[in-house]
Amino acid sequence: MEDLHNSLNTCKKQLAILENQNIALKTQLAHILQHHFDRSLLEKMEYFNTLFLQQDTRFEALRSEMALQQLWLGQPYTDTVNRDNIYRHQVHLQQKLHNMEKDILRLTNAFEDYLHINFPSVTLNIPSPVNKL
Repeated sequence: MEDLHNSLNTCKKQLAILENQNIALKTQLAHILQHHFDRSLLEKMEYFNTLFLQQDTRFEALRSEMALQQLWLGQPYTDTVNRDNIYRHQVHLQQKLHNMEKDILRLTNAFEDYLHINFPSVTLNIPSPVNKL
């Protein structure tokens, strides 16, 4: 079960990295709205804002699943059937995290492209996308 604890801790760290990247995207958007506002581009900026907020919801859901996994790992006695279920849940968590990583990468690239086209004079303050955690 030690390997599950280590894997879960790695997942938590990866999730924190993705959350920080999403925060950086939202901060960049806020900076643009504050200093380089162009009403004609508001609809697309609202679109990106909605996507960033949807990511927050996904992060929260995954964090809840990780908390459940942590609870299961803390049980003093786990039979073989439950242990197999815990392993399967860990694989499920890792797959969800991998999908989120791909989604954040696509979102970051789309937002960077949008900024480059519509705000070429604005310095991008978005961290490099996480290619492989």
